[in-house]
Amino acid sequence: MPRRSQPHLAAAGRSASPIGSFPFAEGTPASAPAPGFRPPAWTGLQDSRARPPGGTRPPPALRLPAVTVPAAAGSALPHDHGEPPSGTGPPAASGAFSYLGGDANTGTGSLPAVAGGLLRRQGTFTGRVTRDGSSGFAAEPARYQLYASLACPWSQRILIACRLLGLDRIIGLTLTDPVADERGWRFSDDGSDPITGARFLAELYRATDPHYPGPFTVPLLWDLRAGRIVSNDVTQLGVMLEIELRAFHRPGAPDLYPSARRSEIESLATLIYHTVNTGVYKAGLATDQASYDQAVEAVFTTLDALEERLARRRFLLGGMLTEADIRLYPTLARFDPVYYQLFNCNLRRLCDYQQLWGYARDLYTHPGFGETTDLAQIKRHYFLSPEWGNTSGIIPAGPQLSWNEPHGRARMLG
Repeated sequence: MPRRSQPHLAAAGRSASPIGSFPFAEGTPASAPAPGFRPPAWTGLQDSRARPPGGTRPPPALRLPAVTVPAAAGSALPHDHGEPPSGTGPPAASGAFSYLGGDANTGTGSLPAVAGGLLRRQGTFTGRVTRDGSSGFAAEPARYQLYASLACPWSQRILIACRLLGLDRIIGLTLTDPVADERGWRFSDDGSDPITGARFLAELYRATDPHYPGPFTVPLLWDLRAGRIVSNDVTQLGVMLEIELRAFHRPGAPDLYPSARRSEIESLATLIYHTVNTGVYKAGLATDQASYDQAVEAVFTTLDALEERLARRRFLLGGMLTEADIRLYPTLARFDPVYYQLFNCNLRRLCDYQQLWGYARDLYTHPGFGETTDLAQIKRHYFLSPEWGNTSGIIPAGPQLSWNEPHGRARMLG
């Protein structure tokens, strides 16, 4: 039976040009995007070879260190992507970045490190693009490349923000292959990233800091001019796109992080982060019954509360789409096809919630949401990447979800 209602995009690594990259069209001036211009690859999110933004020629390939994999790398638990880092002490050769060290880890960083119920970042780069350039990273077009994965929920947050705000006109994009191995995220089975010459994302980290122990996570923002990572902190990246690059937002772009609502956004997003975004991982990675029960209870208690909240509001904060909605959506998109069955979050499916399921379908129709929801890549990542423990290598056929059926939420007053 045809699955026309399923979200589907060309899978990276499986097209004629397997790199999965989304730069800017040739001939686009570097100083500013042409009015109404959108790179063809961003428009359809179809695989193509990477070029830097602005139509300029790629810089020479970097001299990247080889990726060395510790014997037990696949068993280590990488960090989360949502909490701000703590601690100080920048590593050698990366004075523009704050860093919290940890054990060597070559993982993808999709998998949160769960210890005593707390999730902790083991390492991060937290440079900032600023309007005035005082950080050393000025807000300007054709300078930055975003590295992301359509399979990764944390990446999807940044991809959505870029599309909603129109920043796909000034920031290039390269996607990794959805299936990772013990070496972490890779660009393709048979090629390399044309921007840097790297075959694995880890090489970009080592090019920025040879002493960086891992994990090697997406999303990350790369400075084409300096040849180094700006930031891999997903929360910081989202807010940075919304505030510091405001001058480059498309006309009519939503204000995703309004100053008058920021405390409310962060309060709600913090709850969602601890109980839903990472709660599904706590349940799926639990090693004893008590930990699993506690995590599942937190997941569904929050989903139940959100169901009640969304019965009265179109979006989480009422009639306006905000950063809080962007932070929730990727988990909802993965819930039924992955978390329900693979992570044993199986009290209820998303589609069993009238309001939450309608809300997810509503978001799916907005720019950036549906076009970055690739269930084929999502399932390939979770069911084929070794870190998730699906030793059979079997990708489930379902579920069949009608994402395009009417949601009726546009009539809500907010």
